[in-house]
Amino acid sequence: MAIRTSYSDFIQGTAVRKEAPARPYVRPEVRRAPRRKTARRRLSLPVVLSAGLALVSFALCAFLMVTYVRLRSDLTEISRSVTAKRSELSSLISRNDAEYNRIMASVDLASIEAVARGELGMTYADEGQICFYSGETGDYMRRYSD
Repeated sequence: MAIRTSYSDFIQGTAVRKEAPARPYVRPEVRRAPRRKTARRRLSLPVVLSAGLALVSFALCAFLMVTYVRLRSDLTEISRSVTAKRSELSSLISRNDAEYNRIMASVDLASIEAVARGELGMTYADEGQICFYSGETGDYMRRYSD
């Protein structure tokens, strides 16, 4: 019994190979695809899911980039504001120090003492008017009588 293979035109057996009888040439049948009307193709579910996932990831990346740029802008604006506030603070401190020095220079302790003694009748305290106390028992003192 001979075994016929599809890859060879020879009949194989236990003896010497013999050429197979000639086969008539058969033209392969050409199948034409049926003409389709201009109908939309339905995409398969994995293609739709992967396209949706790509769209969602693109939207997420765009949102994150816009948020990052907005936060960087806010940070830059806050940094400028802090710098402006610091310069304003140093200006106010220098003006305050200048005003304090002007006031301290205009105050004359001798003239204040002369006004207090002459116009207001103030005097220094006598020995009997000074009271000493020790504040070790509490953090405040009540005085009920002279």
